[in-house]
Amino acid sequence: MKQYVILIITAISMAFITGYFALMLKGSFVSTPEDAALITQIKRDFQSEVSPIAIVNFSSLYHTKEQVQLLDPVYLMPSPESDRAIRYSSEEGCFRNLDNLVNREGFEKVWLWEEFRCGRRKTLPRSFFEKPPYIHPSGKSYAFLAFETERMGFRTRDWVVQNLSFFHVLEYDVLKNEYGNLGGVFDYLVNLSRVGLRDITSGEGTILTEDYLLARLNYPAVFSITEYRFYARDDLEVFLGDTPYYIVNYRPGRSCFYRDGPICWNYNVDHVFRLANNSTIAIFIGLLIIVVFVVRLLLDKIRQQRHEDERRRLALQVLTHEFRTPVTSLLLEAEALGNKMGDLDEDVQESFLRMSSEIYRLQRLTETSRNYLQADKKKSLIQLNIEKIESFNDWLEDFLSYYTDERPDEVKVHLLEHDQSLQFDPYWLRICLKNLVENALAHGRPPVSVTVSSFDQKVEIEVRDEGECQFEDFKEITSEFVKGTSSSGTGLGLNIVDKVMREMNGALKFDIRPTRFTLVLRLHMME
Repeated sequence: MKQYVILIITAISMAFITGYFALMLKGSFVSTPEDAALITQIKRDFQSEVSPIAIVNFSSLYHTKEQVQLLDPVYLMPSPESDRAIRYSSEEGCFRNLDNLVNREGFEKVWLWEEFRCGRRKTLPRSFFEKPPYIHPSGKSYAFLAFETERMGFRTRDWVVQNLSFFHVLEYDVLKNEYGNLGGVFDYLVNLSRVGLRDITSGEGTILTEDYLLARLNYPAVFSITEYRFYARDDLEVFLGDTPYYIVNYRPGRSCFYRDGPICWNYNVDHVFRLANNSTIAIFIGLLIIVVFVVRLLLDKIRQQRHEDERRRLALQVLTHEFRTPVTSLLLEAEALGNKMGDLDEDVQESFLRMSSEIYRLQRLTETSRNYLQADKKKSLIQLNIEKIESFNDWLEDFLSYYTDERPDEVKVHLLEHDQSLQFDPYWLRICLKNLVENALAHGRPPVSVTVSSFDQKVEIEVRDEGECQFEDFKEITSEFVKGTSSSGTGLGLNIVDKVMREMNGALKFDIRPTRFTLVLRLHMME
Protein backbone atom coordinates (compact mmCIF):
# COMPACT_ATOMS: atom_id res chain seq x y z
CA MET A 1 0.00 0.00 0.00
CA LYS A 2 2.86 2.37 0.80
CA GLN A 3 4.28 1.82 -2.68
CA TYR A 4 0.94 2.81 -4.19
CA VAL A 5 0.86 6.02 -2.13
CA ILE A 6 4.43 6.92 -3.07
CA LEU A 7 3.77 6.31 -6.77
CA ILE A 8 0.53 8.30 -6.75
CA ILE A 9 2.10 11.25 -4.90
CA THR A 10 5.07 11.19 -7.27
CA ALA A 11 2.81 11.12 -10.34
CA ILE A 12 0.72 14.04 -9.04
CA SER A 13 3.81 16.06 -8.15
CA MET A 14 5.37 15.45 -11.55
CA ALA A 15 2.09 16.43 -13.25
CA PHE A 16 2.02 19.75 -11.38
CA ILE A 17 5.67 20.46 -12.14
CA THR A 18 5.19 19.57 -15.81
CA GLY A 19 2.15 21.82 -15.96
CA TYR A 20 4.20 24.64 -14.46
CA PHE A 21 6.87 24.31 -17.13
CA ALA A 22 4.19 24.05 -19.81
CA LEU A 23 2.72 27.35 -18.64
CA MET A 24 6.18 28.85 -18.49
CA LEU A 25 6.81 27.74 -22.06
CA LYS A 26 3.50 29.20 -23.16
CA GLY A 27 4.40 32.35 -21.29
CA SER A 28 2.20 35.07 -19.90
CA PHE A 29 4.41 37.59 -21.70
CA VAL A 30 4.00 41.36 -21.38
CA SER A 31 4.76 43.47 -24.41
CA THR A 32 7.48 46.12 -24.25
CA PRO A 33 7.96 49.34 -26.23
CA GLU A 34 10.40 47.41 -28.39
CA ASP A 35 7.64 44.88 -29.21
CA ALA A 36 5.25 47.69 -30.13
CA ALA A 37 7.88 49.23 -32.41
CA LEU A 38 8.57 45.86 -34.06
CA ILE A 39 4.85 45.24 -34.68
CA THR A 40 4.48 48.73 -36.19
CA GLN A 41 7.40 48.02 -38.50
CA ILE A 42 5.88 44.67 -39.50
CA LYS A 43 2.63 46.44 -40.42
CA ARG A 44 4.53 48.94 -42.56
CA ASP A 45 6.53 46.22 -44.27
CA PHE A 46 3.37 44.28 -45.00
CA GLN A 47 1.66 47.26 -46.65
CA SER A 48 4.78 48.05 -48.70
CA GLU A 49 5.52 44.47 -49.79
CA VAL A 50 2.01 43.01 -50.24
CA SER A 51 -0.39 44.53 -52.75
CA PRO A 52 -4.05 44.91 -51.76
CA ILE A 53 -6.58 43.00 -53.82
CA ALA A 54 -8.93 46.00 -53.73
CA ILE A 55 -9.30 49.53 -52.40
CA VAL A 56 -12.86 50.40 -51.44
CA ASN A 57 -13.96 53.97 -50.84
CA PHE A 58 -17.11 53.50 -48.75
CA SER A 59 -17.70 57.25 -48.67
CA SER A 60 -18.26 57.27 -52.43
CA LEU A 61 -20.54 54.22 -52.29
CA TYR A 62 -22.49 55.36 -49.26
CA HIS A 63 -22.10 59.13 -49.23
CA THR A 64 -25.00 60.01 -46.91
CA LYS A 65 -25.76 58.89 -43.37
CA GLU A 66 -28.95 57.23 -44.62
CA GLN A 67 -26.96 55.15 -47.11
CA VAL A 68 -24.47 54.14 -44.40
CA GLN A 69 -27.41 52.32 -42.79
CA LEU A 70 -27.13 49.87 -45.70
CA LEU A 71 -23.75 48.82 -44.23
CA ASP A 72 -24.76 48.54 -40.58
CA PRO A 73 -26.32 45.17 -39.55
CA VAL A 74 -28.30 46.90 -36.81
CA TYR A 75 -30.74 48.38 -39.34
CA LEU A 76 -31.84 44.95 -40.57
CA MET A 77 -33.72 44.51 -37.32
CA PRO A 78 -37.51 44.96 -37.80
CA SER A 79 -38.87 48.03 -36.03
CA PRO A 80 -41.21 47.46 -33.06
CA GLU A 81 -44.07 49.14 -34.98
CA SER A 82 -43.98 46.67 -37.87
CA ASP A 83 -46.03 43.47 -38.00
CA ARG A 84 -43.63 40.53 -38.37
CA ALA A 85 -46.47 38.27 -39.48
CA ILE A 86 -46.90 40.25 -42.72
CA ARG A 87 -44.79 39.45 -45.79
CA TYR A 88 -44.31 42.95 -47.23
CA SER A 89 -43.19 41.71 -50.66
CA SER A 90 -46.59 40.09 -51.27
CA GLU A 91 -50.23 41.24 -51.31
CA GLU A 92 -51.05 39.76 -47.87
CA GLY A 93 -52.13 42.06 -45.02
CA CYS A 94 -52.54 45.07 -47.23
CA PHE A 95 -52.69 48.43 -45.39
CA ARG A 96 -52.72 46.57 -42.07
CA ASN A 97 -50.89 48.02 -39.09
CA LEU A 98 -50.27 51.36 -40.85
CA ASP A 99 -51.70 53.29 -37.89
CA ASN A 100 -48.52 52.49 -35.93
CA LEU A 101 -46.33 53.81 -38.77
CA VAL A 102 -48.11 57.10 -39.53
CA ASN A 103 -45.80 59.25 -37.40
CA ARG A 104 -42.65 57.40 -38.48
CA GLU A 105 -40.09 59.28 -40.57
CA GLY A 106 -40.45 58.31 -44.23
CA PHE A 107 -44.06 57.18 -43.89
CA GLU A 108 -44.80 58.52 -47.39
CA LYS A 109 -42.45 55.90 -48.84
CA VAL A 110 -44.10 53.18 -46.74
CA TRP A 111 -47.51 54.27 -48.10
CA LEU A 112 -46.30 54.29 -51.70
CA TRP A 113 -44.92 50.76 -51.25
CA GLU A 114 -48.22 49.57 -49.74
CA GLU A 115 -50.14 50.93 -52.74
CA PHE A 116 -47.69 49.28 -55.14
CA ARG A 117 -47.56 45.85 -53.55
CA CYS A 118 -51.33 45.76 -53.08
CA GLY A 119 -52.02 46.68 -56.73
CA ARG A 120 -53.42 50.19 -56.26
CA ARG A 121 -50.62 51.64 -58.37
CA LYS A 122 -48.93 49.99 -61.29
CA THR A 123 -45.52 51.65 -61.09
CA LEU A 124 -43.25 53.29 -58.56
CA PRO A 125 -41.78 56.80 -58.96
CA ARG A 126 -38.51 56.86 -60.94
CA SER A 127 -36.47 57.95 -57.90
CA PHE A 128 -38.25 55.66 -55.43
CA PHE A 129 -35.18 53.50 -54.62
CA GLU A 130 -32.67 56.35 -54.84
CA LYS A 131 -34.19 58.52 -52.12
CA PRO A 132 -34.07 57.77 -48.38
CA PRO A 133 -35.16 56.02 -46.34
CA TYR A 134 -33.68 52.91 -47.94
CA ILE A 135 -34.83 50.33 -45.38
CA HIS A 136 -38.47 49.36 -44.81
CA PRO A 137 -39.71 49.09 -41.17
CA SER A 138 -39.80 45.31 -41.68
CA GLY A 139 -35.96 45.28 -41.68
CA LYS A 140 -35.44 44.77 -45.42
CA SER A 141 -34.31 47.29 -48.01
CA TYR A 142 -36.96 48.55 -50.45
CA ALA A 143 -34.78 47.27 -53.30
CA PHE A 144 -34.77 43.78 -51.79
CA LEU A 145 -38.56 43.85 -51.24
CA ALA A 146 -38.95 44.74 -54.91
CA PHE A 147 -36.63 41.84 -55.84
CA GLU A 148 -38.76 39.47 -53.71
CA THR A 149 -41.99 40.48 -55.49
CA GLU A 150 -40.66 38.53 -58.50
CA ARG A 151 -42.15 41.08 -60.89
CA MET A 152 -40.25 40.92 -64.13
CA GLY A 153 -38.87 44.44 -63.98
CA PHE A 154 -37.14 43.75 -60.63
CA ARG A 155 -35.82 40.26 -61.41
CA THR A 156 -33.44 41.08 -64.23
CA ARG A 157 -29.72 41.03 -63.58
CA ASP A 158 -29.35 44.48 -65.15
CA TRP A 159 -31.82 46.09 -62.73
CA VAL A 160 -30.21 44.37 -59.71
CA VAL A 161 -26.66 45.43 -60.73
CA GLN A 162 -27.76 49.03 -61.35
CA ASN A 163 -29.37 49.23 -57.91
CA LEU A 164 -26.82 47.24 -55.85
CA SER A 165 -25.89 50.29 -53.80
CA PHE A 166 -29.52 50.47 -52.54
CA PHE A 167 -29.53 46.88 -51.18
CA HIS A 168 -28.22 46.17 -47.72
CA VAL A 169 -24.81 44.48 -47.87
CA LEU A 170 -26.08 41.44 -45.94
CA GLU A 171 -28.69 40.90 -48.68
CA TYR A 172 -25.97 40.35 -51.28
CA ASP A 173 -25.75 36.64 -50.44
CA VAL A 174 -29.21 36.01 -51.90
CA LEU A 175 -28.38 38.03 -55.01
CA LYS A 176 -25.08 36.18 -55.50
CA ASN A 177 -26.85 32.81 -55.26
CA GLU A 178 -29.31 34.03 -57.89
CA TYR A 179 -26.96 35.72 -60.38
CA GLY A 180 -23.41 34.63 -59.48
CA ASN A 181 -20.64 37.16 -58.99
CA LEU A 182 -21.94 40.68 -58.61
CA GLY A 183 -18.85 42.37 -60.03
CA GLY A 184 -16.53 45.08 -58.80
CA VAL A 185 -16.16 45.85 -55.11
CA PHE A 186 -19.49 44.14 -54.38
CA ASP A 187 -17.78 40.73 -54.71
CA TYR A 188 -15.65 41.70 -51.69
CA LEU A 189 -18.49 43.22 -49.68
CA VAL A 190 -20.56 40.05 -50.00
CA ASN A 191 -17.95 38.15 -47.94
CA LEU A 192 -17.94 40.58 -45.01
CA SER A 193 -19.36 39.38 -41.69
CA ARG A 194 -21.69 41.30 -39.39
CA VAL A 195 -18.78 42.09 -37.07
CA GLY A 196 -16.65 43.34 -39.96
CA LEU A 197 -19.45 45.57 -41.24
CA ARG A 198 -20.01 47.01 -37.78
CA ASP A 199 -16.29 47.78 -37.49
CA ILE A 200 -16.35 49.57 -40.86
CA THR A 201 -19.27 51.79 -39.85
CA SER A 202 -17.50 52.62 -36.57
CA GLY A 203 -14.29 53.52 -38.48
CA GLU A 204 -11.86 50.94 -37.00
CA GLY A 205 -8.31 51.30 -38.29
CA THR A 206 -7.72 47.56 -38.81
CA ILE A 207 -10.36 44.89 -39.37
CA LEU A 208 -9.68 41.15 -39.53
CA THR A 209 -12.28 38.88 -41.14
CA GLU A 210 -12.23 35.26 -42.21
CA ASP A 211 -11.24 36.22 -45.77
CA TYR A 212 -9.65 39.67 -45.57
CA LEU A 213 -7.55 42.12 -43.63
CA LEU A 214 -8.92 45.65 -44.00
CA ALA A 215 -6.53 48.57 -43.38
CA ARG A 216 -8.03 52.06 -43.30
CA LEU A 217 -6.31 54.81 -45.20
CA ASN A 218 -5.67 57.92 -43.14
CA TYR A 219 -7.03 61.21 -44.46
CA PRO A 220 -7.28 64.59 -42.73
CA ALA A 221 -10.32 64.67 -40.47
CA VAL A 222 -11.81 67.55 -42.47
CA PHE A 223 -12.45 65.25 -45.45
CA SER A 224 -14.31 62.52 -43.50
CA ILE A 225 -13.38 59.81 -46.00
CA THR A 226 -13.77 56.13 -45.15
CA GLU A 227 -11.51 54.09 -47.42
CA TYR A 228 -10.00 50.65 -46.80
CA ARG A 229 -7.37 48.53 -48.46
CA PHE A 230 -8.52 44.90 -48.78
CA TYR A 231 -5.77 42.28 -48.32
CA ALA A 232 -6.32 38.55 -48.79
CA ARG A 233 -6.11 36.64 -45.51
CA ASP A 234 -3.94 33.98 -47.18
CA ASP A 235 -1.38 36.62 -48.21
CA LEU A 236 -1.34 37.88 -44.60
CA GLU A 237 -0.70 34.39 -43.17
CA VAL A 238 2.16 33.80 -45.59
CA PHE A 239 3.78 37.11 -44.67
CA LEU A 240 3.43 36.57 -40.90
CA GLY A 241 4.97 33.12 -41.26
CA ASP A 242 8.41 34.77 -41.33
CA THR A 243 7.69 36.85 -38.20
CA PRO A 244 7.41 35.86 -34.50
CA TYR A 245 3.68 36.71 -34.44
CA TYR A 246 0.21 35.67 -35.49
CA ILE A 247 -2.94 37.80 -35.18
CA VAL A 248 -6.53 37.15 -34.08
CA ASN A 249 -9.52 39.31 -33.25
CA TYR A 250 -9.45 40.57 -29.67
CA ARG A 251 -11.94 38.96 -27.30
CA PRO A 252 -12.43 40.10 -23.68
CA GLY A 253 -11.05 37.51 -21.27
CA ARG A 254 -8.71 35.96 -23.84
CA SER A 255 -4.97 36.38 -23.29
CA CYS A 256 -3.42 38.96 -25.59
CA PHE A 257 0.26 39.82 -25.89
CA TYR A 258 -0.21 43.13 -27.72
CA ARG A 259 -3.56 44.72 -28.49
CA ASP A 260 -3.82 46.85 -31.60
CA GLY A 261 -7.41 48.12 -31.59
CA PRO A 262 -9.62 45.12 -32.40
CA ILE A 263 -6.54 43.02 -33.33
CA CYS A 264 -4.54 40.91 -30.91
CA TRP A 265 -0.88 40.08 -31.67
CA ASN A 266 0.52 36.91 -30.05
CA TYR A 267 3.77 34.98 -30.27
CA ASN A 268 3.61 31.87 -32.43
CA VAL A 269 4.67 28.47 -31.06
CA ASP A 270 8.05 28.41 -32.79
CA HIS A 271 9.00 31.74 -31.26
CA VAL A 272 7.88 30.63 -27.77
CA PHE A 273 10.23 27.65 -27.95
CA ARG A 274 13.02 29.87 -29.16
CA LEU A 275 12.48 32.09 -26.13
CA ALA A 276 12.82 29.12 -23.81
CA ASN A 277 16.43 28.13 -23.22
CA ASN A 278 17.69 24.65 -23.91
CA SER A 279 17.90 23.67 -20.23
CA THR A 280 14.24 24.56 -19.67
CA ILE A 281 13.15 22.45 -22.61
CA ALA A 282 15.37 19.59 -21.43
CA ILE A 283 13.84 19.74 -17.93
CA PHE A 284 10.35 19.85 -19.41
CA ILE A 285 10.97 16.82 -21.62
CA GLY A 286 12.67 15.00 -18.74
CA LEU A 287 9.69 15.61 -16.49
CA LEU A 288 7.37 14.27 -19.16
CA ILE A 289 9.46 11.09 -19.35
CA ILE A 290 9.39 10.74 -15.54
CA VAL A 291 5.61 11.18 -15.45
CA VAL A 292 5.17 8.51 -18.11
CA PHE A 293 7.57 6.21 -16.25
CA VAL A 294 5.81 6.66 -12.89
CA VAL A 295 2.39 6.10 -14.43
CA ARG A 296 3.74 2.96 -16.11
CA LEU A 297 5.07 1.70 -12.77
CA LEU A 298 1.73 2.42 -11.12
CA LEU A 299 -0.16 0.52 -13.81
CA ASP A 300 2.27 -2.40 -13.55
CA LYS A 301 1.84 -2.47 -9.78
CA ILE A 302 -1.95 -2.51 -10.11
CA ARG A 303 -1.67 -5.29 -12.69
CA GLN A 304 0.57 -7.32 -10.36
CA GLN A 305 -1.85 -6.78 -7.48
CA ARG A 306 -4.75 -8.02 -9.58
CA HIS A 307 -2.70 -11.05 -10.61
CA GLU A 308 -1.86 -11.77 -6.98
CA ASP A 309 -5.53 -11.47 -6.02
CA GLU A 310 -6.40 -13.97 -8.74
CA ARG A 311 -3.76 -16.38 -7.42
CA ARG A 312 -5.13 -16.14 -3.89
CA ARG A 313 -8.65 -16.61 -5.18
CA LEU A 314 -7.61 -19.68 -7.15
CA ALA A 315 -5.88 -21.11 -4.07
CA LEU A 316 -9.05 -20.59 -2.03
CA GLN A 317 -11.13 -22.23 -4.76
CA VAL A 318 -8.86 -25.27 -4.79
CA LEU A 319 -8.84 -25.57 -0.99
CA THR A 320 -12.62 -25.18 -0.81
CA HIS A 321 -13.13 -27.81 -3.49
CA GLU A 322 -10.70 -30.28 -1.88
CA PHE A 323 -12.15 -29.75 1.60
CA ARG A 324 -15.72 -30.56 0.59
CA THR A 325 -15.12 -34.21 -0.25
CA PRO A 326 -13.33 -35.28 2.98
CA VAL A 327 -15.69 -33.17 5.10
CA THR A 328 -18.71 -34.84 3.51
CA SER A 329 -17.14 -38.27 4.16
CA LEU A 330 -16.44 -37.37 7.78
CA LEU A 331 -20.05 -36.21 8.25
CA LEU A 332 -21.31 -39.55 6.93
CA GLU A 333 -18.95 -41.46 9.20
CA ALA A 334 -19.93 -39.32 12.19
CA GLU A 335 -23.61 -39.94 11.44
CA ALA A 336 -22.97 -43.69 11.27
CA LEU A 337 -21.09 -43.62 14.59
CA GLY A 338 -23.80 -41.45 16.11
CA ASN A 339 -26.29 -44.27 15.54
CA LYS A 340 -24.15 -46.45 17.86
CA MET A 341 -23.61 -43.91 20.61
CA GLY A 342 -25.19 -46.27 23.16
CA ASP A 343 -22.39 -48.81 22.63
CA LEU A 344 -19.68 -46.32 23.62
CA ASP A 345 -18.55 -45.43 27.12
CA GLU A 346 -18.92 -41.88 28.46
CA ASP A 347 -15.34 -40.76 27.77
CA VAL A 348 -15.54 -41.97 24.15
CA GLN A 349 -18.96 -40.35 23.72
CA GLU A 350 -17.59 -36.99 24.93
CA SER A 351 -14.63 -37.25 22.55
CA PHE A 352 -17.00 -38.18 19.72
CA LEU A 353 -19.20 -35.14 20.37
CA ARG A 354 -16.20 -32.86 20.29
CA MET A 355 -15.00 -34.46 17.09
CA SER A 356 -18.47 -34.00 15.56
CA SER A 357 -18.42 -30.32 16.57
CA GLU A 358 -15.10 -29.82 14.79
CA ILE A 359 -16.38 -31.62 11.69
CA TYR A 360 -19.40 -29.32 11.52
CA ARG A 361 -17.09 -26.38 11.99
CA LEU A 362 -15.11 -27.53 8.95
CA GLN A 363 -18.35 -27.81 7.01
CA ARG A 364 -19.32 -24.27 7.96
CA LEU A 365 -15.85 -23.07 6.90
CA THR A 366 -16.15 -24.63 3.44
CA GLU A 367 -19.66 -23.19 2.97
CA THR A 368 -18.46 -19.75 3.99
CA SER A 369 -15.56 -19.96 1.51
CA ARG A 370 -17.95 -21.02 -1.24
CA ASN A 371 -20.29 -18.10 -0.51
CA TYR A 372 -17.34 -15.70 -0.62
CA LEU A 373 -16.20 -17.02 -4.00
CA GLN A 374 -19.71 -16.65 -5.43
CA ALA A 375 -19.90 -13.00 -4.33
CA ASP A 376 -17.59 -11.56 -7.01
CA LYS A 377 -18.65 -7.94 -6.63
CA LYS A 378 -19.86 -7.93 -3.07
CA LYS A 379 -18.61 -4.96 -1.07
CA SER A 380 -18.38 -6.78 2.28
CA LEU A 381 -15.50 -9.15 3.01
CA ILE A 382 -17.65 -11.80 4.71
CA GLN A 383 -21.25 -12.94 4.60
CA LEU A 384 -22.96 -12.52 7.96
CA ASN A 385 -25.83 -14.75 9.08
CA ILE A 386 -27.38 -12.87 11.98
CA GLU A 387 -29.15 -15.03 14.56
CA LYS A 388 -30.94 -14.14 17.75
CA ILE A 389 -29.33 -15.80 20.78
CA GLU A 390 -31.84 -15.82 23.62
CA SER A 391 -29.22 -16.24 26.34
CA PHE A 392 -25.81 -14.81 25.62
CA ASN A 393 -24.39 -16.25 28.89
CA ASP A 394 -25.51 -19.77 27.95
CA TRP A 395 -24.05 -19.44 24.46
CA LEU A 396 -20.71 -18.17 25.73
CA GLU A 397 -20.50 -20.70 28.53
CA ASP A 398 -21.22 -23.55 26.12
CA PHE A 399 -18.58 -22.32 23.70
CA LEU A 400 -15.90 -21.92 26.41
CA SER A 401 -16.72 -25.20 28.10
CA TYR A 402 -14.10 -26.94 26.00
CA TYR A 403 -11.37 -24.76 27.52
CA THR A 404 -12.77 -24.65 31.04
CA ASP A 405 -13.14 -28.45 31.11
CA GLU A 406 -9.66 -29.08 29.70
CA ARG A 407 -7.91 -26.40 31.79
CA PRO A 408 -10.11 -25.49 34.71
CA ASP A 409 -7.26 -23.84 36.61
CA GLU A 410 -6.05 -21.75 33.65
CA VAL A 411 -9.30 -20.43 32.12
CA LYS A 412 -11.74 -18.31 34.13
CA VAL A 413 -15.05 -16.98 32.76
CA HIS A 414 -16.95 -13.97 34.12
CA LEU A 415 -20.37 -13.77 32.46
CA LEU A 416 -22.85 -10.89 32.24
CA GLU A 417 -24.31 -9.91 35.60
CA HIS A 418 -27.71 -9.59 33.91
CA ASP A 419 -28.10 -12.08 31.10
CA GLN A 420 -29.72 -10.81 27.86
CA SER A 421 -30.57 -11.87 24.34
CA LEU A 422 -28.40 -10.58 21.47
CA GLN A 423 -28.40 -10.71 17.69
CA PHE A 424 -25.10 -11.53 15.97
CA ASP A 425 -23.39 -14.09 13.78
CA PRO A 426 -22.35 -16.85 16.23
CA TYR A 427 -19.98 -18.47 13.73
CA TRP A 428 -17.76 -15.42 13.17
CA LEU A 429 -17.87 -14.37 16.82
CA ARG A 430 -16.81 -17.89 17.76
CA ILE A 431 -13.83 -17.65 15.38
CA CYS A 432 -12.75 -14.33 16.93
CA LEU A 433 -13.05 -15.63 20.51
CA LYS A 434 -11.27 -18.87 19.66
CA ASN A 435 -8.31 -16.94 18.19
CA LEU A 436 -7.99 -14.71 21.25
CA VAL A 437 -8.37 -17.48 23.84
CA GLU A 438 -5.97 -19.86 22.12
CA ASN A 439 -3.41 -17.06 21.60
CA ALA A 440 -3.61 -16.25 25.31
CA LEU A 441 -3.16 -19.91 26.29
CA ALA A 442 -0.32 -20.49 23.82
CA HIS A 443 1.69 -17.28 24.20
CA GLY A 444 0.48 -15.62 27.39
CA ARG A 445 0.90 -16.36 31.07
CA PRO A 446 -1.99 -18.09 32.94
CA PRO A 447 -4.53 -17.61 34.22
CA VAL A 448 -6.56 -16.51 31.19
CA SER A 449 -9.80 -14.73 32.04
CA VAL A 450 -12.76 -14.04 29.75
CA THR A 451 -14.89 -11.19 31.10
CA VAL A 452 -18.13 -9.95 29.59
CA SER A 453 -19.59 -6.53 30.40
CA SER A 454 -22.44 -4.48 28.98
CA PHE A 455 -22.75 -0.68 29.01
CA ASP A 456 -23.49 2.29 26.70
CA GLN A 457 -25.25 0.12 24.13
CA LYS A 458 -22.17 -2.08 23.82
CA VAL A 459 -21.09 -5.55 24.89
CA GLU A 460 -17.38 -6.00 25.51
CA ILE A 461 -15.68 -9.41 25.77
CA GLU A 462 -12.22 -9.05 27.27
CA VAL A 463 -9.66 -11.86 26.98
CA ARG A 464 -6.80 -11.26 29.40
CA ASP A 465 -3.66 -13.08 30.49
CA GLU A 466 -0.95 -12.09 32.93
CA GLY A 467 1.89 -11.91 30.44
CA GLU A 468 3.41 -9.03 28.48
CA CYS A 469 3.16 -8.75 24.69
CA GLN A 470 6.35 -8.06 22.77
CA PHE A 471 4.40 -5.71 20.45
CA GLU A 472 3.21 -2.32 21.63
CA ASP A 473 1.59 -1.03 18.43
CA PHE A 474 -1.93 -2.25 17.57
CA LYS A 475 -1.44 -1.68 13.84
CA GLU A 476 1.71 -3.80 13.85
CA ILE A 477 0.26 -6.70 15.79
CA THR A 478 -2.83 -6.91 13.54
CA SER A 479 -0.84 -6.81 10.28
CA GLU A 480 -0.75 -9.84 8.02
CA PHE A 481 1.91 -12.51 8.79
CA VAL A 482 3.16 -10.73 11.94
CA LYS A 483 3.80 -13.11 14.84
CA GLY A 484 5.85 -13.37 17.96
CA THR A 485 9.27 -14.99 18.13
CA SER A 486 7.87 -18.01 19.96
CA SER A 487 4.83 -18.44 17.67
CA SER A 488 4.58 -21.34 15.26
CA GLY A 489 1.37 -20.08 13.59
CA THR A 490 0.81 -18.16 10.38
CA GLY A 491 0.56 -14.69 11.89
CA LEU A 492 -2.94 -14.21 10.45
CA GLY A 493 -5.15 -14.79 13.51
CA LEU A 494 -5.32 -11.23 14.90
CA ASN A 495 -5.51 -9.79 11.39
CA ILE A 496 -8.59 -11.94 10.74
CA VAL A 497 -10.15 -10.95 14.08
CA ASP A 498 -9.65 -7.25 13.37
CA LYS A 499 -11.20 -7.48 9.89
CA VAL A 500 -14.14 -9.62 11.03
CA MET A 501 -14.97 -7.23 13.87
CA ARG A 502 -14.96 -4.30 11.46
CA GLU A 503 -17.35 -6.18 9.16
CA MET A 504 -19.63 -6.78 12.17
CA ASN A 505 -19.56 -3.01 12.87
CA GLY A 506 -17.63 -3.71 16.02
CA ALA A 507 -14.03 -3.21 17.05
CA LEU A 508 -10.96 -4.94 18.49
CA LYS A 509 -9.05 -3.17 21.29
CA PHE A 510 -5.55 -3.99 22.53
CA ASP A 511 -3.82 -3.19 25.82
CA ILE A 512 -0.50 -4.30 27.33
CA ARG A 513 0.86 -5.04 30.81
CA PRO A 514 -1.03 -7.29 31.21
CA THR A 515 -2.01 -8.32 27.71
CA ARG A 516 -5.69 -7.69 26.99
CA PHE A 517 -7.72 -8.02 23.80
CA THR A 518 -11.31 -6.79 23.85
CA LEU A 519 -14.08 -7.52 21.34
CA VAL A 520 -16.57 -4.63 21.19
CA LEU A 521 -20.08 -5.42 19.88
CA ARG A 522 -22.47 -2.54 19.28
CA LEU A 523 -26.00 -3.43 20.40
CA HIS A 524 -27.82 -0.91 18.20
CA MET A 525 -26.25 -2.48 15.11
CA MET A 526 -27.51 -5.93 16.10
CA GLU A 527 -31.14 -5.14 16.86
